[in-house]
Amino acid sequence: MRAIETPSRPVTRILLAIALVSGCTLAEQVFLTRLLAAAIFYHFSFLAVSLALLGGGAGAIFVYTKPGWFKRDLPEQAMSRWTAIFAIILILCPLMLVRLDYSWSGPVVHFALNLAVAAIIATMPFFAAGAVLTMALDAYTSYAGVTYAADLAGAGFGAILAVPALWIAPAPTLMVALGAAAALAAVMFATPASSELRNGVIVAVITVAVSVLAIITPLAYLPPDFSQAIAPGAVQVSDRWTPINRVVAYLLPDPNAPSAPVFYDRGYAGAFHHRRGEPIPDWRFLRLGPQTIGYAIAAPGPALVIGGGGGRDIFNALSSGRSTVDVIEINGAIRDAVDKDLAAFTGSPYSLPGVNAVIGDGRSMLASRDTKYAVIHIGFTDTFSSNSAAAFALTESNLYTLEAFDQYFDHLEPGGVLEVTRYYRQADEEALRATILMLEALRRRGVKDPRANTVVILGRDYWNIPFGTVLARLKPFTDAELTIIRAIAKERGDGIAFGPGEPGLLEWHGLTDASSPLDFCKNYRLNVCPSTDDKPFFFDQRRLENIVSDRATISPLTIHPMLILLLTFVIVIALAFTAYALPLILVNGVERPPAGELSFFAAIGFGYIILEIVLIQRFVLFLGFPTYALSVVLSALLVFTGIGSLMSGRFQQPKSALMASLTIAALLIVASAATLQPLLRNLILLPFPMRVVVSVVIIGPFGIAMGMAMPIGLRRIKALYPTGVPYAFGVNGVASVAGAVLAMAAAINFGFTAVTILAAAFYVAALVQTLASYWPDSNAAASDS
Repeated sequence: MRAIETPSRPVTRILLAIALVSGCTLAEQVFLTRLLAAAIFYHFSFLAVSLALLGGGAGAIFVYTKPGWFKRDLPEQAMSRWTAIFAIILILCPLMLVRLDYSWSGPVVHFALNLAVAAIIATMPFFAAGAVLTMALDAYTSYAGVTYAADLAGAGFGAILAVPALWIAPAPTLMVALGAAAALAAVMFATPASSELRNGVIVAVITVAVSVLAIITPLAYLPPDFSQAIAPGAVQVSDRWTPINRVVAYLLPDPNAPSAPVFYDRGYAGAFHHRRGEPIPDWRFLRLGPQTIGYAIAAPGPALVIGGGGGRDIFNALSSGRSTVDVIEINGAIRDAVDKDLAAFTGSPYSLPGVNAVIGDGRSMLASRDTKYAVIHIGFTDTFSSNSAAAFALTESNLYTLEAFDQYFDHLEPGGVLEVTRYYRQADEEALRATILMLEALRRRGVKDPRANTVVILGRDYWNIPFGTVLARLKPFTDAELTIIRAIAKERGDGIAFGPGEPGLLEWHGLTDASSPLDFCKNYRLNVCPSTDDKPFFFDQRRLENIVSDRATISPLTIHPMLILLLTFVIVIALAFTAYALPLILVNGVERPPAGELSFFAAIGFGYIILEIVLIQRFVLFLGFPTYALSVVLSALLVFTGIGSLMSGRFQQPKSALMASLTIAALLIVASAATLQPLLRNLILLPFPMRVVVSVVIIGPFGIAMGMAMPIGLRRIKALYPTGVPYAFGVNGVASVAGAVLAMAAAINFGFTAVTILAAAFYVAALVQTLASYWPDSNAAASDS
């Protein structure tokens, strides 16, 4: 391919068009994560990241292998044409995705085929955008710093704007609306009086018209599919899309039904019936007898409910005699669905007298207050922050870690009770793992015999699903209290599974006989050892060595993350072969940079995406909402990477500048592995605006240091291999795809600290390649000045 050269640096109009294309691309990625999480499972938000990276890299390879498609006329005209194509695909993509069958109840092959089709469709917008951005970088390689900065700044603003937009409209509708923004970019690329300008205007008019139709009609509507979970004839009451969940509420056809189903993505809560002025529903009606025991033995005082359970846990606390109940609900749409959309049925439990409900992450909100509670209750609460933030974290949950339990104990009154309820074998061994987590948290606080402070009561909920309620406090239960617990457990539940003087039932019998909880969990068939903030995968209990042979029960809500990774990996590798390897195999006679030269772009691709995933996870707790972490971290990292890109063109010795930036990046990453989490934990009491500022200040140096690598590397490749820029950009993209899979697999098995060190190792590898590589004199003079 003959390199496309321009006699001058890109004008403001072109830079703004590049930024707009990049912003649409990043916003499309965020909206796609929301769509996939709502349509399939929260795990599949991870797939959207891989598809975005894959499509962008494939577009770069396409530019490399089909030069005749792109070198006609002026670069701006080619970019305008392909941006118009990008706009059209942005419209068509969601219209096709909402019409696919995502049901997973049938044969696995059927689901896999539909997922593969969805993946191909979802990749196409990123493919077109990747081609446009590659043409821009190839055409303006001499000004790679400013061009790449425009790309990153646009992506940063896309991250900032995409999350708030999800409070306004459903994700598929927003995906259609992006087509209008991309059409504007096509107009901006076009030269005056050209056919591309006319075509861009036509596409803009069409995209605006279709966007309006998508807003006022069901054109882009994704039908919720809960037919297997609700009775025939159920009436949909509301459908609320948010950055956290899609919340859909129903009323059942039976007017005497005790509850109304409320779905948040694929999660479920039953909103129970209550009329204002009538007695509060009690444990008999709610089938939550074991969860009343903590209230029965704790001293009078306020209660905290983390996750309102659609109102059920609020009713249980009030009917158990608590006059003050604080509630932390992670998603305001759940509260609105129960308190507003179903108000006539539920009696609005979140706004009952004595109930103080706030919206936010349980741990962050708790850290910001000094209140001490007689009871802290967490019942069946799942944060599922991977779908919330599109943060690629699969089953991470910051509510169920040793550090979280330590925080809960800090907020108990003397003699206060911590009460955690999880299912028994509905989704692996959650109740058993919560027990071991509680025992280890007590041991770390200096309790000599944690078993004397812990009791597990079994029960069955309204749908006859078995569960375990784990009670614990910082002082041992007295004989009198244990007598009360045994009596209530017999009356209101299925007995005591674990506790002082108890032989232990079911799996808890083995735990009772074990020398220590940690010895028990290490030898148990599933990984029920305590989860930590470094490995917050409470719901992941499959061991790596027996993932295939393990046949333990799996709930439809908790598909094993490693299986998801494997399925994603197979689909992505198949698409990557089609998009990357096959074109290069079929195209002969094209000059290709050697593998050693391309290893630099692979290394920085791996390192950047791995660190990005780590930073998003680390800031979830600090910023309070997974969505805030996604928006703040991505936008700050991209914008500061753009600043680093701009700075890269101001150095007369690019090799020295690159070596320095890679060294600084590696040192910063290594330092963050040990210091970032403790630092954020100590600063979590700051007001939210200050926490955002602190986040940006912390992330800034990472972005600047990492931002110099790409433009300096591209200028060097351009000097050595004039047609090699698209190839290098594509290799960087496919490395990012593999890096996303690698990061999550490593985090699940080894923790985020190990993953952080892995990111640093890739930047060290890039540094080694820089030291060993040849640098032509012509490249030393290339800059953005």
